[in-house]
Amino acid sequence: MARVTARFLRDSLFSIDTRTLGLTRIAIGLMLLFDLAKRSTEISLWFVDSGLIPNEMILAHPIRPYGYSFFNYVDSEAGVIAAFVAVAIVYLCFLVGFWTRLFHVLSFACLISLHIRNDLLANGGDYVFGDLVLWTAFLPLGASFSVDAWRRRRSGKPPLASPHVSVAVFVALFQLAIIYFFNAVHKGGETWRDGTAVYWLAQQERIVTFAGYWMRENLPLWVFQFLTYFTLVIEYLLPFLIFSPWGRPWTRRAAIVGVLALHLGIALVSNVGLFSFVMIAYSTLLVSPEDWEWLRARLAARRGQDAPIVKAMTVPSPNDPVTPRSPWRWAAAPLLAFLVVVATSQVLVENPAITRFVKVPQPEWMRASVMIFRLNQGWKMFAANAPRDDAWVVIDAVTEDGRHIDPMNELASRHSDPTLREIPPYLGHNYYWCDYIVRIKGFRAYHRGLTDWLFRYHKRTGNDEDRIVSFKAYWITHIPPAPGEEEPHAVKSRVFMRKSR
Repeated sequence: MARVTARFLRDSLFSIDTRTLGLTRIAIGLMLLFDLAKRSTEISLWFVDSGLIPNEMILAHPIRPYGYSFFNYVDSEAGVIAAFVAVAIVYLCFLVGFWTRLFHVLSFACLISLHIRNDLLANGGDYVFGDLVLWTAFLPLGASFSVDAWRRRRSGKPPLASPHVSVAVFVALFQLAIIYFFNAVHKGGETWRDGTAVYWLAQQERIVTFAGYWMRENLPLWVFQFLTYFTLVIEYLLPFLIFSPWGRPWTRRAAIVGVLALHLGIALVSNVGLFSFVMIAYSTLLVSPEDWEWLRARLAARRGQDAPIVKAMTVPSPNDPVTPRSPWRWAAAPLLAFLVVVATSQVLVENPAITRFVKVPQPEWMRASVMIFRLNQGWKMFAANAPRDDAWVVIDAVTEDGRHIDPMNELASRHSDPTLREIPPYLGHNYYWCDYIVRIKGFRAYHRGLTDWLFRYHKRTGNDEDRIVSFKAYWITHIPPAPGEEEPHAVKSRVFMRKSR
C-alpha cells in the first residue's frame, strides 16, 4: 500500500520533487540578480528624478492604478543605489535559501516594485517573471540545496518529505501551460499561416539582434518559414507535454527540450527582454524524480555515497521520518485560493480566444488585486500577426553653438544622426530602450520627462557649449521589405514634439 501511495504522489500533477524545488529557487534567484544587475547599469536613466521618468511624473500620471513601489519614494541616485544594494541582499538570501520563505516574499515585493517604478517599460517577460515568483512562493523552495536544508541536517532534524504534494504545484504548472496555450491559439493571422512571422520579426529594427540581422541578410525564406511553423508546433504541444498523464518522465523531458529550443531561438532573433530566459527558468519545475535519481546514481558512482553533493541529492524514502509540514500552509491556503480566483477571472477577461459569454465583468476589488499582484493574463505575443510595420524616434536637437545632435540615440542606438528621417538597419537597442522609444509618443504626460532630460544634456557632458536651445522629436515609421523585396516602403516622419528654451 505504501508503495502504491508513494507512486501515486510521485506521478500526481499536485506533487513535485523537493530537489526540483531547490533547482527552481536557484534558477529564479539567478534571474532576479541578473535583472537587478541589468537595471543597475542604467539607474541614472530610469530610476532618478534627473532621468527620463521622474517619480513626480509617475505619481501624477501612473500607467496603471493600484501600483505601489517603494522606489517611488527614493529620488536621489545615492538613495537608489542603496535601495539596489538592499534588494541584492534580499535576492542573495533567497538564492542561497536562507530563511527562504521570508526572503521569497520579500523578493516578490522587490521585483514588483522594480516593475511598477518603470511601468512604461513593462513587457511580457516582466509579467511572467512576477507570476513565477508569486506562485512558487506557496512552495517550499528551500527544501533542497539551501542553507535552510543544511541547517536542518546539522541540527539532526529530518528533511522535508519528497515529493511535496500541494495544490500550488498544479497552479504553478497550469500557469506555465496557459501561457503557451493562449500564445498558440491567438496566432491565427496571415503571417503565421503563410510561415512569414519570424521573417517579419527579424525585420523589426528596434528588436532584431545581430544574429537575427545576419539571418535575414543571408538565409533563404524557407528557413524563416520552418522556424515559424516550429514555433507554432512547440507552443501547441507544450501544454499537453506538461500535463500528460502518460509517458512521464519522457513527456516532461520533451517539454524542457521544447522550451529550451523555442526560447533560445526567440532570444537569438529578437530582443524581447527577460521573457525567454524567465520561461527557461520556469521549465525547471518540470524536472522529474527519475532525472534526479539518474544524476545521483552517477555522482555516487564517481564520488561515493558520502560525498556532500550526493547527500544533498538524497531524499527520504516513504518510511523514513520527515519534518512535519509547516502550519504556514494553512495560512497560505486562503491567499492562494483568492489569487487563483483573481487570475482565473483575468484569464477569461483578457484573452480574445475566450468566448464573450463567459467574460463576466470584474468588480473593482478584483481589478485592484490584478494590478497589485501584477496578475495580467493576456497571452498573445506577436499575435494574431507578427508586426509588419516598424517605428523609431529621432531627436534633432540644436546646441547653443549651432550643432545638431541626437542625445537620446547617442545612448539608445547604434545610429545617432539627427538628420535621419528613415529607420536604419539594426538599431541595437537594449530592451528598456525598445519599449521606451515605441511608447513615449503615445504617453503625452511623460513628454515633460524627456524634455527636461534633453535640456540637461550639457550637465551630463560637463560642457556648456552642449546646452540645448531647442529640439524636435521625429516619429519615423516604415513598412519593412516583404519577402523578395530589398527596400522598405511607406517611409514617413513627422514631428510629435518640439520645444525651445
